[in-house]
Amino acid sequence: MALFDLTDKRLQPAVLGRPATDADRSAALAAVRRQITEVLRRPLLAIGWDQVVGGDALTALDAAGQVVTVEVIEVLDSTALLLAMARATNTALTGRDQLASRYPGAQTAFEQDWADFRGSMPVGSEPGPRLTLIATEIADDVRTCLGMVADSGVELHELRVRSTEDGRVLVSVELLRTNVTGQALDLNGQTAAAAEGSDDPLPDDATVPTPVVAQSPAPQDGPQDGPQDDAPVAASPAGANSGHRLDAAVLGAEPTVPSGEASERALADIAQTLETPATLVWLRRRRGIDHRATLAADGTITLADGTSYRDPSTAANAAQNTQDIDGWRVWRVGVGGPSLRELLA
Repeated sequence: MALFDLTDKRLQPAVLGRPATDADRSAALAAVRRQITEVLRRPLLAIGWDQVVGGDALTALDAAGQVVTVEVIEVLDSTALLLAMARATNTALTGRDQLASRYPGAQTAFEQDWADFRGSMPVGSEPGPRLTLIATEIADDVRTCLGMVADSGVELHELRVRSTEDGRVLVSVELLRTNVTGQALDLNGQTAAAAEGSDDPLPDDATVPTPVVAQSPAPQDGPQDGPQDDAPVAASPAGANSGHRLDAAVLGAEPTVPSGEASERALADIAQTLETPATLVWLRRRRGIDHRATLAADGTITLADGTSYRDPSTAANAAQNTQDIDGWRVWRVGVGGPSLRELLA
């Protein structure tokens, strides 16, 4: 939603309040960390927070079971971006046992919570960005390469904070993207316009800034009550109730055909209807996903690294180093071709 002042019968971008103090910005950053799933409007199972230069980094599992990183920092320049991408790459390689060891309550709690939330997953959920960055200041050199950054599976959000005369603190969290031609609310009085260029459209719930109003600039020690829109609340960074078991919903995708003999049989039947060897493609450019595989006449899927699988979901998870991806949905026969799920008899 864009907000304007009507002055002399003309619309001018609205400027709300005055520049926030350092204390207000710090309080806003702390609130974003505590309510990260509400801000991102994305289900995450928070594993744990770590301090990084200029902020904090959350390790989590997303709706598809992919290991992701969310960083909330003050200044994002090219150096900070490269460091964040390096951390996210290392975090993505974290195994399930390592995640469980970091989870409040350790292995038993992790497996129980994962199983509880996994059942509520809508069929066909796809992995989100591997790295999400929220910053109060984004350098020009980062903005100029926004399209390339987005194609690498990185999502950027700009956090703006303003103060009003009556003591309120206004917080705007805006998703920076390259495929929007409209205008968005800018609390600094400027209009944010992004160039077109993304191959994959963003979901409807990410097309506008997310306004949040915080009444007090003082950070609180524990998670806030009453998450909005049934969104789960992530844990606070270190020092804020660090032993609390997280109630953040994590959703894992159930495969269209369960792995085992039924899956092998179904895949072999599909292979018999195609001209083999056939090229299978899993392509999501905005998410940084681009995998190719070969489907043989006997229903064997061979990835680019030479490993072979008889189950599409197992092959997809191996290619992306994730868990619980529905390979029947993500693998397509050729670019833009039908998915394996669509080819099921």
